Amino acid sequence: MTASQETLAKALIAAHDGGPLVGPVDAADVPADMTAVYAMQNLIIAGIGPVGGWKIVAGGQGEPLCSPIPANRFFANGAVLDAKTHRHFLAEVEVAVLLGADLFGKPNQFEVEAAIASVNPVLEMVANPFVDRDATPRNLQLGDLQSNGAVVVGPALANEVRAALPTLPVSLSYDGKTVKEVSTGASWADIVAALVWLAPHAEARGFPLKAGQTIITGARIAVPLGTTDHVEGKLGEWGKVAARCTY
Repeated sequence: MTASQETLAKALIAAHDGGPLVGPVDAADVPADMTAVYAMQNLIIAGIGPVGGWKIVAGGQGEPLCSPIPANRFFANGAVLDAKTHRHFLAEVEVAVLLGADLFGKPNQFEVEAAIASVNPVLEMVANPFVDRDATPRNLQLGDLQSNGAVVVGPALANEVRAALPTLPVSLSYDGKTVKEVSTGASWADIVAALVWLAPHAEARGFPLKAGQTIITGARIAVPLGTTDHVEGKLGEWGKVAARCTY
C-alpha cells in the first residue's frame, strides 16, 4: 500500500469517530480489485484492532464478500449508541453466529458446526465517513470495512431456529413502529458454507477465527435510520435485539 493509502485509512478511522468527512479521493487510492479492498481493510484494522468478529454475505452467488470488524464496534443488547459521532445512518437486522472454538486451517462443514456456540440476532449499524457517499466508488466503501459502524448482539436463540432460517420472519421497528418485515434469508447450510470459506481466508489475512468472535451473515432488512431513538430487530418469536441511538 502507498503512503497516501495509509493516510486514507487513518482518515477513514478518524471520520468514523467524528473527524472530518473523507472525499473526494484520488482515483489512484481507490482499491482496484478485491485484493486491494482487503489490503485496505487490513490497514484500517491495524489502526484500530483487535478483531472481534467478521461480516460476510451468506447464501450469495460466487465468492462471498467479507470484512473483519474491530472488537470495539461490538455492543451488548440494549446498548446506547452515539449515532451522531459515529455517523450511523442505516440499521440492519441480521442473523449472527457466536464461535465457541477456534477455526484454523481448512475446516469442513462438521468442524464449523461443532465450533458454533450459538445463533444470535444482531443489529448492524451502517456508517458513512464520506462527503458524498453516492459518488464514492464501491470498492472504497468495501475497503472501509464494508461501512460497518457498530454491531449490537442479542441473546442466544434456541438451536431449533437453525431449521427455520430460510423462512424466518424478521422485522425492524423504529420507536415502537414496524418499518419493514421479511420472511426469507440465508439457510443454516448457507451460513455454515460461508464460514467454511471464511476460516482459511481470515487466517491467511492474519486474523483467524477465534472462540468468542461473532460472525454476522448479511442484512435481512436494511432501513435508513433518520433520528430514530429506539431500534429493535425481531426474529419471529425466537428472540430480539435492541439499541438506543443518541444524536
